[in-house]
Amino acid sequence: MPLGLHTAELNFETIKEIGQEGRNSTVFLAHDKQLDGEIVVKIVPKTKLPNANDFYREAKILYASSHPYVVRVNYGCADNDNIYMAMPFYKNGSLKQLIDTRFLTIREVLRYSIQFLSGLNNIHSKGLLHFDIKPDNILLSDSNEALLSDFGLSKAMDNFGFANPDGIYPKQVPPETFVSTQKTLHFDIYLAGLTIYRLLNGNEHYYNQLTYVTQQDYINAIRTGTFPNRNSYLPHIPIKLQRIINKALSINITDRHQTVLELINDLSSIDENLDWQFSNTNSTRIWTKVLEDKTHELTLDFSDQRNQTIQTYKTMHQSGNRTRVNDHCHNNLNNSNVLSKLKLGFREL
Repeated sequence: MPLGLHTAELNFETIKEIGQEGRNSTVFLAHDKQLDGEIVVKIVPKTKLPNANDFYREAKILYASSHPYVVRVNYGCADNDNIYMAMPFYKNGSLKQLIDTRFLTIREVLRYSIQFLSGLNNIHSKGLLHFDIKPDNILLSDSNEALLSDFGLSKAMDNFGFANPDGIYPKQVPPETFVSTQKTLHFDIYLAGLTIYRLLNGNEHYYNQLTYVTQQDYINAIRTGTFPNRNSYLPHIPIKLQRIINKALSINITDRHQTVLELINDLSSIDENLDWQFSNTNSTRIWTKVLEDKTHELTLDFSDQRNQTIQTYKTMHQSGNRTRVNDHCHNNLNNSNVLSKLKLGFREL
């Protein structure tokens, strides 16, 4: 075969649409005819990319950012109408899908966060900003590892470390958005902090705060640091971890972590309440902790706000015996003292 440019044909069959990434692209589950396997194909109409130099920009970024915790690109190709980018199909979905089904333990949040942040640190080292970090854009590999994905908004930083995104996800907006067009890596750190906040507290807790009457009310809340509520975390989230996330969410970029690696190091220091699994109903909150020989279950009933109760039980795995843990059962609690009793249980059990 002579050296030079060659054109080959690639065939894939779309199976179903699995998502739309913004206004410019559609994502399909597809069958790769050559490899006889399932892949994900992102399709971008050329009309959405008036500059021909942008046709393979995202694919090039992914290829250049190869890392264990960054989604890899299989190949990019085009026809007369569209750009196609093929990536692996991860059947476990995204972190957004996972936290829509259940709450994560702190151990899970820390592991997933350190993984996707490692991928983010890698792209920062390549001189890139992501600009779209959110649970939807963190995929779970077949080995249950968190992979950073969707580089459609990514931009290269200039010599001074600045870049300007073409768009911003409206439900996760750093405060500097409203005062400057040029952004730094602190923009990604804020988005990472918001993402971890959602992983810790759940999506419902986050979305329930988005009740602003006007857009200006929302903007003011972001700029003043009242959204999201930095004082509102689930009771089992350690104060030390809350402070780390709140630092990442600082209004002033000089008060945030100055690098992703600094945030990773802070998260790595957390060793409290790692394995409490939280669930809830309309009037109860339940925490379970599975140990090698037993399981603790702590239930808060707040159906009567003036007479809240905590009931705690221990179940031995070998015998199946379930007994009441009297030292951590309480009646006649109210909002002023219930939190301290819960924290005592988390600490001692």
